Amino acid sequence: MLGTTHLLFSLFLGSFLFDYVQPSSLGSKIIFAALLLIGTFMPDLDLKIKSLKHRGILHTIWPILVIAIINALLIKFSIYTVIALAIGYGSHLIADALTPFGVAPLYPLYGKRIRGPVETGTITEFGVAAVIMALLLIRGI
Repeated sequence: MLGTTHLLFSLFLGSFLFDYVQPSSLGSKIIFAALLLIGTFMPDLDLKIKSLKHRGILHTIWPILVIAIINALLIKFSIYTVIALAIGYGSHLIADALTPFGVAPLYPLYGKRIRGPVETGTITEFGVAAVIMALLLIRGI
């Protein structure tokens, strides 16, 4: 999936929790949105790190669990911090699972890939992005 589609999908999923961010100040909501977007692009760090294979370990559930554990043990931020990063990260994995190459979310324990029919950069992907954008507009985001 292209970055724009990843962003739209992440914003759509995150929008369901946006009204529940506590404290409900504008600053808290901005931080939630920023972490959501950071989480969205974290899986593609494997494109920048030459020693990592694209759609390898960073395209699994394990980094989400590591983020949650680090937060719980060391940082002790609001649970919404972990939720925002997890939604962003997870939405990226879900979107990539819609492509023919797919993702293996439990790799290396289980290498089976979840795959879909949406080829990156095609009219089908743009259609998916348009539907997500329409849903965001309907939700008033």
